[in-house]
Amino acid sequence: MSRWIAGVIFSGAVLTTFLLWMSERHHAEDLQEIQFRQLVISASEDIQHRIDAYRQVLKGVEQLYTSSEHVSAYEFKLYVDEFTERPESGSLSAIGFIKYIHLQHPETFKHLDMTVQQLLRQGRYAPGAEEVAPVLYVEPRNDHNREILLKDTFGNALIRDDLLTAGDSGRLVMSTHSMVDALVPAQKNYVLHAPVYRGKRLDIPAGARRSMLNGWVFLRFDVNAFLHEALQATEQQQLHFDVFDQLRGRGQTPLYHSHDELRLHDVSALYSMSHALNINDQVWSLRARSTPAFESAIDYSQANRIGLLGVFLSALLGGIAYFAVTRSQTQQALEKSNQEFNTSEQRWMLALESTGDGLWDWYVPEARIVYSDRWKSMLGFLPHEFDHQPESWHKRIHEDDYPAAMAMLQQVLSGERDHYAMEYRMACKDGSWKWVFDRGMVFKRDEDGMSIRLLGTLADISKIKQSEEVIWQYANVDTLTGLPNRRMFFERLDQQLRQVKHNNHKVAIIFLDLDRFKEVNDSQGHDQGDRLLQQAGQRLTHCLDENGQVARLGGDEFVLMLSNAHAGYVEDLAQKVIDSLSEPFKLEQTHAYVAASLGIAIFPDDASNKEDLMKRVDQAMYASKQKGGNCFTYFTPRMQEQAERRMQLSHDLHMAINGQQFFLEYQPVVNLQTNAVLKAEALIRWQHPDKGVIPPMEFICIAEDTLLIVPIGEWVFKSAIEQCRQWRTSLNPDFQVAINKSPVQFAAEYKRQHDWLKEILHGSSERNMVVVEITERLLLDANTQVSERLAKYQQAGVQVALDDFGTGYSALSYLKKFPIDYVKIDRSFVGELGTSTEDEALCRAIIMMAHSLGMQVIAEGIENQRQLEILRDMGCDFGQGFYFSRPLRPDDFAAWVQQWQQQAISVGARG
Repeated sequence: MSRWIAGVIFSGAVLTTFLLWMSERHHAEDLQEIQFRQLVISASEDIQHRIDAYRQVLKGVEQLYTSSEHVSAYEFKLYVDEFTERPESGSLSAIGFIKYIHLQHPETFKHLDMTVQQLLRQGRYAPGAEEVAPVLYVEPRNDHNREILLKDTFGNALIRDDLLTAGDSGRLVMSTHSMVDALVPAQKNYVLHAPVYRGKRLDIPAGARRSMLNGWVFLRFDVNAFLHEALQATEQQQLHFDVFDQLRGRGQTPLYHSHDELRLHDVSALYSMSHALNINDQVWSLRARSTPAFESAIDYSQANRIGLLGVFLSALLGGIAYFAVTRSQTQQALEKSNQEFNTSEQRWMLALESTGDGLWDWYVPEARIVYSDRWKSMLGFLPHEFDHQPESWHKRIHEDDYPAAMAMLQQVLSGERDHYAMEYRMACKDGSWKWVFDRGMVFKRDEDGMSIRLLGTLADISKIKQSEEVIWQYANVDTLTGLPNRRMFFERLDQQLRQVKHNNHKVAIIFLDLDRFKEVNDSQGHDQGDRLLQQAGQRLTHCLDENGQVARLGGDEFVLMLSNAHAGYVEDLAQKVIDSLSEPFKLEQTHAYVAASLGIAIFPDDASNKEDLMKRVDQAMYASKQKGGNCFTYFTPRMQEQAERRMQLSHDLHMAINGQQFFLEYQPVVNLQTNAVLKAEALIRWQHPDKGVIPPMEFICIAEDTLLIVPIGEWVFKSAIEQCRQWRTSLNPDFQVAINKSPVQFAAEYKRQHDWLKEILHGSSERNMVVVEITERLLLDANTQVSERLAKYQQAGVQVALDDFGTGYSALSYLKKFPIDYVKIDRSFVGELGTSTEDEALCRAIIMMAHSLGMQVIAEGIENQRQLEILRDMGCDFGQGFYFSRPLRPDDFAAWVQQWQQQAISVGARG
């Protein structure tokens, strides 16, 4: 009987041992599965983090364009080299900029380094297309990237749709196709596109995005290499991955396969898992499988110990039953078995530390924390160099981060939270500071809900923080001067204006523009212009005290924000700025002299919001420009009225072109030696339907600013040349008409294939029909384009007259440089003839100088007989003015000429 009982007990014990052995094996497999799932989740997070890092890089490039109206190729390369040269960015194959160009809208290509025609020829664009999108910049400049440089991305319908979607929605779009797919078909390239817009506005309505579109910044990466970089650390843990792109309507596209030699094992893998990733509105499927090497790492040692122990205990129990061992001895054996069965803490820690972060385990009642070796090495400590006291950890938290960190931790300890995640700085062993990401969770609570055990990880995020700092610098600091840029200035202005509304203080804004800066750029080069801007930024900084801030908005525009808006303080500082900028700037080989035009506006006296405040201060600066510069002007309500009138006239000008509201009048130009009239100056007039006749001085400058001067100038040319053809038939075959031409027309004409020269050369009989009148400003700002255009005029028989001579700064030095036929003495000198010996001497000198250079002279503003006689005695060739006639309509002009010819003898006698 005892043997039967012993056999039953032994069999039951063996069965129990088998069940415990199987349970422990399953437990070991479950632990391995937990580690497997943690590795897969970590791998998916690595993919997401890397794609987020690429989005941050692209966001930084986008901010580069937001902070500056024009980014040069050098500035672009300087910025993106930081990212393309990183060794950890092996999958990043290109960062570039695609320029959006609408051939009917000149504002979309005004900052190009080449003409649109050159760009179209080099890029081989489809004929007839109105919209093109060339790859303007791309880095690095390897063979594949050089192949796509200047090519039209709109030539690919799929890429064009993605680009326009990004531009119209204002968000980042990822393309599954790129311009290099045909060049490297073995690779799968994905491209992130982000739109950038023109202008100063930060928020652009959806309907206006296309018209304000500047282009797109893009980042291209090799998906296979990208996934290899993200997954290789996890693959070293003996996991196999497959990644697919779940394209809508096109099934799944394989993107990546782990390389191993046991692909047949995939079907029978012990662990497998699928995880969906949302990658910029696209779904990627991450499929993971365990490998034999991973599965062989399952720790069955505890199960084997339990099995051996169970067999031993079974035999022991049989012996106990057989020899009538007491029940207490059997209970002791079972308790010993249970102790052996518990999972050791060391095995748990080793399993979790495979994630790569530092681990910690906090036993709260004992005030003891167990740290992993990785946790200690992250801060520069050896495994034996850090004690287990919580205070040793917490006292290393930076004093600025300590209060928030302790408050968060206290909520977890008190039972208010189950977990936490926070960033802070910790002091390393060598005294340096390191940014860490601390995550923790409650593992066990007592009956009152208080935490008694916490588990967590510590990750080093210093490199991420450094990248964020670089991106912040490029987004908020002007790279040339080191001053705050437009974006940072407006953020600070928003903060200041919010404070003003609460403390009833006032804020003064000083907006300034450097006068004659363009002359330095043109004559000395842009590198010297940049040197001048750097010195100007330093001088402005030295002018300020703790009440002021300075920023560079772009180009030669700076703005100062003063928290002390007292009139005396503001005016003293404005004069200090003017005096400082008037001092010579030392360049490499010479000195440069500029001045500044300042506008001042006060918040809230002059405006109730930021946008209106900047408009007001800009109007005040413009008023200083009109005064001649080197001064400051306060905003006044009259400036707003003038601005509104200017805006209304700009709108009406568009209507005037189509509404045929313009007409021409002609003022005769009389030969002072023969009294013959063979020339007339064409003068435009605007007959507004409501305001009547508007003088040219009121609308010509507006037409130049809005580029409407180009179509208006074309109308004036065609109308005047047609009228001259008629007068050559009815009045004299050698009749000429003088047409005023703006510098803006010269710049626009150079970029056009159809211009005045083709009209003039239409027939050989029309040579010497036109005299183009230009101003000294065109010569002062002259470049090779102007020189070439004037030379072509001379070849085509078009004569050139220099208008308002003597009112500029250095026109005398330009007379020998350019082909000038006539010099027109300004009416301000002619008006004082007979009363001013200085003006008489000046007119005589101009006439003698022009004749010595082979030029003829036309005097403007002759109003009486005395002025006529003096000019005739000086040898002046031609004259015009009210003494002869006011500007006349064509019919009245022809009648006047006939009458003048009939009275020629009497007029000559009177002269």
